[in-house]
Amino acid sequence: KTGNEFSESFLQSQLQKDSDGTSDSQGAAIKMDNYYLIKRPPLQALCLFSLPMSIGNLFQQTYTMVDSAIVGRYVSEQALAAVGASYALTNIFICVAIGGGIGASVIVSRCFGAKEYGRMKTAVFTALLSFLGISLCLGMAGLFLGNQIMIWLNTPQDCLDMAAQYLQIYFLG
Repeated sequence: KTGNEFSESFLQSQLQKDSDGTSDSQGAAIKMDNYYLIKRPPLQALCLFSLPMSIGNLFQQTYTMVDSAIVGRYVSEQALAAVGASYALTNIFICVAIGGGIGASVIVSRCFGAKEYGRMKTAVFTALLSFLGISLCLGMAGLFLGNQIMIWLNTPQDCLDMAAQYLQIYFLG
């Protein structure tokens, strides 16, 4: 079978299994009519699938640019250098959060696809608690070790104190 024939036969088998929707263990109906990953051309489906993550990255980049523009214009060049020097460290923390979110979504999606809604709720709850714990640990590490990490990153001495101060503000929230 070609890819489209396989997709169509898979879709038909799913629709025959769940002709009126699917239901979880409590009997609440969940309508499943969004099969865009198997019905649309692969490039279009992947672009739609990655859209939320791309928008999130766009907002993060916008935040960084606005932050740099405000600091550079209204504070000083050394302050702008401090923000720039801190970017590598803050980017690592952001990437850890994004990676954790992607990993959790794989588990949640797998449970959802298998119609294991009880396990899916447990996975969401576990992910939220795990992210809370990891966020607190990383935040505390960044707060207390920010100055030392900036030294390890060879931050120039003239902006080291400002970079450490910026990180304290950043990690406090």
